[in-house]
Amino acid sequence: MGGLTVTIADRSARRFLEVCIVFALLIFTGSFFLHEYENKASARAAVDYRLGVAGRLSALGISEEQTANILLDDITEADIAAGSAVLADYGYEPGDTLGGGSAVSQHILSDLLTAAGVIVCLAAGLFFMNRVFKDIRLLTQQLEHDEKIVYSDEHDIGLLGEAVSALRVHSEHLVDKIKEEKMFLADYLDDFSHQIKTPCAGLKLNNDILLSAPMPYDEQQGYLLRDKKCIERISLLITATLKLARLDAGAVKYVFRENDISEIAADAAAQLAAITAENDVELINDVKAGVKLNCDRLWLCEAVTNLVKNAAEHTKGGQVRIYAECDPMTVRIFIEDNGCGISEDELPKVFRRFWSKSSAVNSSSVGIGMSVAKRITEDMGGRLYIESEIGVGTKIKLEFLRTVT
Repeated sequence: MGGLTVTIADRSARRFLEVCIVFALLIFTGSFFLHEYENKASARAAVDYRLGVAGRLSALGISEEQTANILLDDITEADIAAGSAVLADYGYEPGDTLGGGSAVSQHILSDLLTAAGVIVCLAAGLFFMNRVFKDIRLLTQQLEHDEKIVYSDEHDIGLLGEAVSALRVHSEHLVDKIKEEKMFLADYLDDFSHQIKTPCAGLKLNNDILLSAPMPYDEQQGYLLRDKKCIERISLLITATLKLARLDAGAVKYVFRENDISEIAADAAAQLAAITAENDVELINDVKAGVKLNCDRLWLCEAVTNLVKNAAEHTKGGQVRIYAECDPMTVRIFIEDNGCGISEDELPKVFRRFWSKSSAVNSSSVGIGMSVAKRITEDMGGRLYIESEIGVGTKIKLEFLRTVT
């Protein structure tokens, strides 16, 4: 009974109850007026019957006065007995009624049966609605108390439970993802502040020394050159960080066209001429013309440039080679060097932001280039693999599936 009371308290259940009551009243009212119409029709039929009988009596030569007396005078017991004797063979006996009972009684019984049917429908509707709302309340309780959802036998409620369960799992996944992103952002800001702190401290120290006391021009030039290197490092750090932030935010709009990999490799080699010369690195471009790939030329050149630059910085006096292979399914770009190599312990860390190889001495790298290259490659539907061995060198492979045009 308590569950039924809670169900009726629901707005949808109350509306259902109100509609049923209005429907019952409409049925009762319509039935009443219909019966009134039938009563009047019955009365008209009785009058027409008497008029017909009067016409037949007149045709038999009976006078109008006699006919009126026959049809309009009160019927006596003797008349009933005499008529019964005449019509006994036709099934008419004293006390019988033509309709089987009072018309009013029949109408009231019909109305009551109609109302009873509506009430039965109402009760059945409330019973089933109570089951539905009971399942919904159970589902709500399970969600509020973080319980395992028990699916109802009702098809729609079962589907609702499955959808709510999937939504809860998805929400928990989103919450975990937001937590991970917050932790990542905290670590990212911590790493960035650590990276920018060193050149800023150098700038402050050099400026304090310059301002503390007069010094010869040549000595001032030395401090100013060190300031310039600090500023260049800060600028490089900010540029690389903003570029990676754009990639992570999905703000980069790639323009895919069919490009020749040899031209991209040539562009990357041209941009790194100064770095290769500074590190005494022989850069060999063995990419043959005719290797086509549907890609964004500018951003793929950025990825290749970052990878070649990283290889050149760790291959002093060595050799860096770029080459490509293709088959009907894939296009692969290789960047191979014979530098110092990367240990197995450090290999999983190479794509971390702001990470630099422990033995690296080149301070111009901010440790973001590898992350940018990996993100660009994956955004274009490719994969980036790296193999390395200490004292032997490193081999990086960018693998892309061909697109059918």
